[in-house]
Amino acid sequence: MIKKISTAKLCVGMYIHDLDASWMDHPFLSSRFPVNNEDIIEKITRAGIRHVYINTAKGLDTDEAVPLAEVQSELEAVKQDIAATNEGLEKEVSFDKEIYRAREVMRDANRAVHSLMENASLGRAIPTDEVEEAVDGIIQSVFRNKDALINLSRIKQIDQYTYLHSISVCVLMTVFSRAVGYEAADIKEVATGALLHDIGKMRVPDEILNKPGKLLDAEFDLMRQHVNYGKEILTDIGGVSEIAMDVTMQHHERIDGTGYPYGLIGDEISQVGKMSAIVDVYDALTSDRCYKRAWEPTYALAKMLEWSKHHFGELLVHQFVRCVGVYPVGTLVRLESGTIGVVVEQSSAGLLSPKIRVIYDELTARYITPEDLDLSVQNENSPRIIEAVSAFDVHVDPQAFL
Repeated sequence: MIKKISTAKLCVGMYIHDLDASWMDHPFLSSRFPVNNEDIIEKITRAGIRHVYINTAKGLDTDEAVPLAEVQSELEAVKQDIAATNEGLEKEVSFDKEIYRAREVMRDANRAVHSLMENASLGRAIPTDEVEEAVDGIIQSVFRNKDALINLSRIKQIDQYTYLHSISVCVLMTVFSRAVGYEAADIKEVATGALLHDIGKMRVPDEILNKPGKLLDAEFDLMRQHVNYGKEILTDIGGVSEIAMDVTMQHHERIDGTGYPYGLIGDEISQVGKMSAIVDVYDALTSDRCYKRAWEPTYALAKMLEWSKHHFGELLVHQFVRCVGVYPVGTLVRLESGTIGVVVEQSSAGLLSPKIRVIYDELTARYITPEDLDLSVQNENSPRIIEAVSAFDVHVDPQAFL
């Protein structure tokens, strides 16, 4: 039974069916979830939500209560499970601290991907130990601070796109799978599949792979074969998990059946397959290619939300937006004040109010002394974001200020 209640009546053990708010106005990945602890209730209240809908078939009703001792016992068990799952993973750190280590992680991953792609193109054995080391490094960095690698993964040289795209997809899939609740062991399989998802492209002729223009039908048919080539290579490696194989085989499938290679529809595609499709398209749209300029992340996410009903699934796209933010770290934004700022941190208060560093005055066309602003703390004189802007258009390098 679905029942609307005041947030004042929320208690641990209930199941939220709907938050009675726009998905952009609350900080949760989904509008449906169990209330496992008091922190969730506090977060709902802080978001300004006054009423919610609960599902009494999946959780407690308003006339039921869970003894405090029982709740504390269950929470302790959950904490122990989390500790066991995350054993060996380091604690979270600030963006400023992680960015230096993240650069080294990117360099190591770049070397590993070049090595495995070269071996794949020559028909040699894939250096699985290098793949594992690269994946472990990416996972560790994401768990310390996801925004550092997300920011670095946006920096690509056009002639290195295939290699850097594999790393970016690995980073984003690690972030995504962690956010939707995958356990550490499964996150590693997801990340492994992501790093290898385009390995089949090494069997596609270079003149097609790097063609600076639209592919002819026959050329596109050859390009689409990279998915099957990838399956062959991973099968030859042996020991590749079903999760990792799904990332490789399903990242071009679409829920309306228009994807390839199998034309799968809806739930015929695994969850990780749908996730990989979202990430693959997002990274392609936000990267400079030999035939197009990159879209700004904010615009790319808006278009993907438009396409989500037919291509990806609306809930998963909403969840992905929450992972990377409407304005990801490193995004340049134009403020009402006529200044340009770079996003330096996401805010738990909402997707549209990140922390920014104001660096440039468009009215005087001059850099200014950097000033950090938390847009989640607003008053009548606080600046507001008008839009995201391209570094190419305003001639400002955001990386110099991170």
